[in-house]
Amino acid sequence: MRPRREAGSGGVTRLHGYLLGVIVWTVTLLFVASLPGGCSAYSAPPDNAEVDAALRNVLDQYEARGKLVRELIALAQPLAGDNGTLVGAVTVAQADLDCVRLDPQALAEQVPFERFEVAERQLGDAMSRLLIELGNDRRIGQDARFDALRTQLGAVERRAAITRDAYDQTVDRYNASLDALPDATTHRPALRPRPTFRVVAETANRQM
Repeated sequence: MRPRREAGSGGVTRLHGYLLGVIVWTVTLLFVASLPGGCSAYSAPPDNAEVDAALRNVLDQYEARGKLVRELIALAQPLAGDNGTLVGAVTVAQADLDCVRLDPQALAEQVPFERFEVAERQLGDAMSRLLIELGNDRRIGQDARFDALRTQLGAVERRAAITRDAYDQTVDRYNASLDALPDATTHRPALRPRPTFRVVAETANRQM
C-alpha cells in the first residue's frame, strides 16, 4: 500500500508543477504584451469621430455668425453713407467665404482647412471694423436692431473661440494617438494628422 501512496503523491506533485508552469508562462506573455513597443497582432486605429464632432461645433457657430452678418448687411446698406465701403468689404468677405464652403469631411485635409479658416477670419475682421464704425454712427448706433445684432454677434464670437479651442485640444489628442501607432500597422499609412485652428492663426500672425 505504501508504494501506491508514493506514486499518487508524485502524480500530484507533477500536476502542481505543470499548472505552475502554465501560470508563469501566461503571466510572462501578458507582461511582454503590455511593454511599450511590444509587438501586437493588431492595433485599433484611433477614432476620429470625436474630432468630427468638435469640428461640427465650430461650424455651427460660424453658420450662426453668417446668418447674423447677412442681417447686419441688410440693416446697414440703406443707411450706410460713409460706411458704404465697409459694408461692401463685409459683403465681399461673405461672398468669398460662400465660395470656399466645403463638406466637413474635406476639412480633414490641411489645405482646404486653411483656406476655409482664412476666409472665416477675413469675414470676422471685416465684420469687426464695420461694427465699430456703425456704432459710431448716430443713426445706426442708436437703432435697437443694430444693438441686438451687435450683442448676438459678440456672443457668437465668444462661443466660436471656445469651440475652436476645444477642437484643437481634441485634435492634439487624436494626433498623439496616431504617433503612438507602430509604423508596421496596416492602416497607419491611411491615417493623417488633423489640422488645427491654432496653426492657421499662428501662420496668419507671422504674415502680418
